[in-house]
Amino acid sequence: MLLGIFAVKAQGPGGPPPPPEERAKALFTNQRFAAFAFTEDQKTKITPMLVKFYTSSDSLMATVPRDGGMEAFQAIAPKRAALSEPVEKSIVAMLTPDQKKAYDAALSAAKERNPNATAVFTGGFGGRPRN
Repeated sequence: MLLGIFAVKAQGPGGPPPPPEERAKALFTNQRFAAFAFTEDQKTKITPMLVKFYTSSDSLMATVPRDGGMEAFQAIAPKRAALSEPVEKSIVAMLTPDQKKAYDAALSAAKERNPNATAVFTGGFGGRPRN
């Protein structure tokens, strides 16, 4: 496992992202999401949704030309938002009342950083350019 972490880090920020399965599982160990204290049942249900989302998102991102600049990313933002919105809603629907409070606080904090933020778990920006 450590070898895999070092291999990804060695590729630098421009390297490929970890596989969707790893990213999905990493959400549950990421300190940013610790306040959610997901149950094992929630993890079991959320993981395949995230894997599917990350896989689709990666395929979409692969269509962006390397030299396309920010305009190219902004052009696919609505498509990525369409992928992320149902996943985000499904995850939020599974949250307990306490987790929902944590979600509302996290979304509020995200909106302070970017008024266009629309999601916590899928990094959604509603298909609008970031400010």
